[in-house]
Amino acid sequence: MKAILFTADEYKDEALSLAETAFYEITKIYKIPKKPNPNFYIQKDKIEEIKELNDIDAVIIFDLLKSRHFINLNKEFLGKKILDKVLLLLEIFALHAGSKEAKLQIELAKLRYELPILKDMYKKAKITEQQGPLGAGVYGVESTIRLYQRRIVKIRKELEEMKKAKEDQVRRVNFNSVAIVGYTNAGKTTIFNCLTGLNQKVDSSMFTTTSPKRYAIPIDGKKIMLVDTVGFIRGIPPQIIEAFFVTLSEAKYANALLLVLDSSLSSTLLVEMLQSSLEILRELGISGKPMIITLNKIDKNNKEKEVEEKVSLVKELANSLYTPIIDVIPVSALKGINMNILRDKILALI
Repeated sequence: MKAILFTADEYKDEALSLAETAFYEITKIYKIPKKPNPNFYIQKDKIEEIKELNDIDAVIIFDLLKSRHFINLNKEFLGKKILDKVLLLLEIFALHAGSKEAKLQIELAKLRYELPILKDMYKKAKITEQQGPLGAGVYGVESTIRLYQRRIVKIRKELEEMKKAKEDQVRRVNFNSVAIVGYTNAGKTTIFNCLTGLNQKVDSSMFTTTSPKRYAIPIDGKKIMLVDTVGFIRGIPPQIIEAFFVTLSEAKYANALLLVLDSSLSSTLLVEMLQSSLEILRELGISGKPMIITLNKIDKNNKEKEVEEKVSLVKELANSLYTPIIDVIPVSALKGINMNILRDKILALI
């Protein structure tokens, strides 16, 4: 599908990658306005400009929209999909979801996100005939609201039962587990492959892991379960964290954590990623678990001194924000650099 993308410059690469991962062909990119239009979020002149483009299927705004923005944009762009950051992410997760629980989590998040929009539509009674569930007329919207509410209750009950079953299953496992966590594209799956000898899918698109992958590896006669978890993103909306609680809870019930950071990033961005990762873990109720931080992709750094400086920076900051940090290890999973050191450190940690 062809789409227009609105994004801030700092998120341009990420937004473009996400849109392409969701199979949208971006034909034009606009900057997000510094002062969003109160009614439409985007500028009125851009709306008129986009209306002239007949071959556009969707408008993607890489930010969190309010109900009134969705309502007004749907009226302006009849027949076109309106996606904000959350709906775009949910589309990606839906494309990759394999398990029943992942599909239910995605559906629940989407229903909960769209329900307030439907309620606002109904209150304002400014409904026109539009495409999809957001345009069924006043009585149609009222009926859809009741349908959403019933479905939300049912899914929550199913997920709660699955969550209890999952927790019981995790507790019955008689060997230790290490959850590999971190941002999407940091190289978590490459590290997982390198440590396990497996060949899970790895590519440059975001979210190649949307359900946990587990594999028990023997180290010195002991079995250790490695779990490759879903990746974080910058400014991750709370709706996504909640929607994927069961997936991310792999980290919550693990004995230890392996946090993967991309060492090829600038020091400023590296610090931001570290702080944000630890904040997300705190939101999940994770604290006090032994953690190894892995600075991956050291082969992409120009100088050895640059790697040493980043290791020192991360070590100092991490120890001030989280405890216990066992070690900070620079590696290149792709080239196999220092992977034996990481393997030994995992064994010592367990």
